[in-house]
Amino acid sequence: MGARLRSARAGGLGALAVLGLLASARSAHAIDVPIGEETLSLDVNNTSELGYHFDNRNSAAVDPQNPTLTPSKHVDDDYGDWFNRVYLRAFYGKFSLGARVDSALFFDTPTRPGVQELVRSELGEDDLALENRFNEELHARYGSSLPGGARGLVYPAKLWIAYKHKPFEATVGDFYEQLGRGLVFSVRKVDEVGLDTTVRGAKLSASHKLGDYRLAGMMFGGQLNPTRIDFPTGRILNGSGSPVFFGFPRASSISLFVPNPAFDAASPTAGEPEFLRVEKRAKPSYLEDSVVGGTVSFGPQAFELGLHTALLFRQSNGEALARCKLSPSADVDACEAEFPTFGQIDASRLHDQIRNFSASLRVPPLAKTVDGYLEVAGQQLAGGRVVALEGDGVVREEELFGHAIFANVNVIAGPVALTLDAKHYRSFFSLGANIDAGGPPFGAPELNLVTYSRPPNAESIYTEPIGSPDVCNTGGRLRADYSVAPEKKGFAWLGRFTSFSEIDATNNECIADDERRTDTWDAAAGLELSAHGGASHYFGWVGARFVDRAVPVVQNSEIAEPSSVFYREGYVRYDVTQKLAGPFSLGVLGYHRRRYEPTQLAEPWSEGENLLALNYNPKWSVVFGLEYQTRPGFPTSYFNGAVQYRSKAGDAWHEKVFDAVRLFVGQRRAALRCVGGVCRVFPAFEGARLELVSEF
Repeated sequence: MGARLRSARAGGLGALAVLGLLASARSAHAIDVPIGEETLSLDVNNTSELGYHFDNRNSAAVDPQNPTLTPSKHVDDDYGDWFNRVYLRAFYGKFSLGARVDSALFFDTPTRPGVQELVRSELGEDDLALENRFNEELHARYGSSLPGGARGLVYPAKLWIAYKHKPFEATVGDFYEQLGRGLVFSVRKVDEVGLDTTVRGAKLSASHKLGDYRLAGMMFGGQLNPTRIDFPTGRILNGSGSPVFFGFPRASSISLFVPNPAFDAASPTAGEPEFLRVEKRAKPSYLEDSVVGGTVSFGPQAFELGLHTALLFRQSNGEALARCKLSPSADVDACEAEFPTFGQIDASRLHDQIRNFSASLRVPPLAKTVDGYLEVAGQQLAGGRVVALEGDGVVREEELFGHAIFANVNVIAGPVALTLDAKHYRSFFSLGANIDAGGPPFGAPELNLVTYSRPPNAESIYTEPIGSPDVCNTGGRLRADYSVAPEKKGFAWLGRFTSFSEIDATNNECIADDERRTDTWDAAAGLELSAHGGASHYFGWVGARFVDRAVPVVQNSEIAEPSSVFYREGYVRYDVTQKLAGPFSLGVLGYHRRRYEPTQLAEPWSEGENLLALNYNPKWSVVFGLEYQTRPGFPTSYFNGAVQYRSKAGDAWHEKVFDAVRLFVGQRRAALRCVGGVCRVFPAFEGARLELVSEF
């Protein structure tokens, strides 16, 4: 079905361009140049991903009684993409500087005749409104109106220069930063979920020893710089045109077609066209946020006290937009383009000034037995968005005040290690980026997960949040590790949490009543065994998660009886590698989950992912994968395979060019995947993807 959308000529040109760009990675060279008493060192790293998407089987069936097509289910089929990231770094004495240039190219993308053919073949007639919906979806995905050819962008994603001379450091440009454990502020790179946010501005840090005490401080400021290309989906995040981000992607206007009321079908030659071309003015999908912050720490070796703060300021066009629309001759489209403002429901995005602050106490290991960390944070959400206009004044969202407490204690007693994580959050929100999470043609909903703080959740890394449980949450998790010998270990954990925002994500004030309360038990136990000097290992664990409502309710129209069950999950996870003869080994990795969420489905469902790998250590791996799910309306099985190569040595030129190569062919299911507490929905995929990493 998707094949009818594309342009064959564009595909050929796009493929040639991609191959040429991939080949250009070979021209990079490492350079060491002695200059005076120092050496100038240049480092180059290039990562390329070339992919082609077939039908990923997420297409909705056409209902003959109500024939309609869902554009979002079709525009992600039968097209190609190429993503490239080039890192350039230079080091000279105490100075370092660098840049990262990101690029994207889409080819075999749809054309207007292709869309018209698809609509006509599925519905038996033309449907202009549906064609416009396709156009809007394609504009949101590829960045232009029905491009019908190769469409791409290149921009300087990261730029920085730094000076380091103990005890002083200074950076101008892009940098990562985390204050405390992430309650107050945290921007970093999480490749597994496609996140890479930095601050583009300036940072200064210094430290000084006062006898047995150490005083350290850091301050920073700038504009937030999230990734502008969402690599899992190809969605492009378009900024509002801040001069700090020169060369970055900008939104373009979209052309739509509407019936011409002056057209006379009886006299089609009268001179009036049948359709009129209408331009919708470009609107950004991201309004750049600004931040200033800092930290001070002081203490002897026995403990360290830290003070942290971050102030977030958003672009605010709400009042100007509301007044523009009140003008008698107002052009709504022009008003929204001149004063872009996004519809939001998240409390942190409904306020234009957010003040986070915290105090932390860190206790280093005492007698190699116990260490701990405690952080107490506060939050003020001010500068609420405009709700209404009253004469010369405005009505805004009310201010919100919240607090958070996080604690971590580690105890080692012989072969036993205990870890306790505890949290108490009340009306405490992650700093969500000012991104348009709406639909086409200008929204970027896939990037709505970008945040500038990451409160630790104290739960296992596999937990998938339902609603917003951490806004109003109290609980903790105790993990015990027991080591019989270096090659024989066991572990178990037990967590208990109470939330007042998991059922009702709008409970921003954390009203503590039983109708909103959920109680969670989370438990797991496993073994970690190894043999052959670590060349073989056998890891396996089982776990379960039970979430109950305090007050039973009827949660599903297919279930008549009230129930307190909010969520159930049981799972088995495993990671096994068996050494074979010589350099060969065989590995299996995966999990099986049995899940039940009555608000979504009346019956439980199963899902899982399993990989079988034959390894020729340390360079080659051949992997076969099977994924499955039993949720109604989705394909049940997904098959894939991959070949991986890693040069390891890097001495010869070809080992530098082909430092790591991975070819993936097959299918992957759509799923919410979590890495270290960061979760995102990955789209379904069917096709092939070649990844090449070159290091010089």
